[in-house]
Amino acid sequence: MTPKVMLKVIALASLLVALSNMLPSQAQAKSYQIGGQVVQDYDLNDYKYYKVKRTTPVVFLYANNTKKTRQLPKGTVVIGNKFKGSAVEKPTISFYLGQIDYKFLNKGRPKHVELLSASDAIGSRRPQDYQRIARPAYLPALSLGTLRQMKFTTNPNQDDKVYSQLKITSNGFAEFTRFKNPNAVNGDQRPQFQVKIQKATNRGNTRQLYFAQKVPGWGMQRVHQSGKLKYRLTVVNQHRPFRTDGDPDDPNTLFWSRYTVGGKTLVTIIGQP
Repeated sequence: MTPKVMLKVIALASLLVALSNMLPSQAQAKSYQIGGQVVQDYDLNDYKYYKVKRTTPVVFLYANNTKKTRQLPKGTVVIGNKFKGSAVEKPTISFYLGQIDYKFLNKGRPKHVELLSASDAIGSRRPQDYQRIARPAYLPALSLGTLRQMKFTTNPNQDDKVYSQLKITSNGFAEFTRFKNPNAVNGDQRPQFQVKIQKATNRGNTRQLYFAQKVPGWGMQRVHQSGKLKYRLTVVNQHRPFRTDGDPDDPNTLFWSRYTVGGKTLVTIIGQP
């Protein structure tokens, strides 16, 4: 299998596994069976979440080597890791911007110029501005929040097909995207719909997301006649993880989890060896 369409997603997963930096030791780790393989805890994603305690500046780097300072609003949730520092290094926090909402990331971006900060970690010398929090209820466990409707192939001459995507951003938006060409997906494509998550509950296998407006085609249910909680999207973890393997030229093994989202089966990466 040559999952070219998944290169950016794989890169994101690899980056944030490195950011977590707090994985359990082999002696302490639990093990699971995924696709007939014994998988240890430390092979699964271990993300940490931080809330911005005050409006905080961050620097965006673009592909044309220009920089722009943006302000992270108070209350923004980011994924990253704090470093306490040492005798020679100051305390810092590294965090990843790729899962913040599309509009924030692309506001003021020079036309046709890629935002490099969205594919790498950026750092701050003011770690005291970021408070460690538990994973927000709207975010799936072990996942960056990007769930895709996909068809996998075992043909090394074909790419996996990606038909649609639900991206649950770290700062509480749901972004819905349908791809015109499932064989050549641009993961940075502008979503057709971006909706603020007004409320989220997480009980057992089921996560309920509430919205003020309906997104067509995603199985939302109307539960109230007015207000900000009119529509509900049900996200169910099937607890049926599986693995995919690359070909000899691209030997990437990935672990995935299946979710039912509004009646559709979507998948998300949960780890890699």
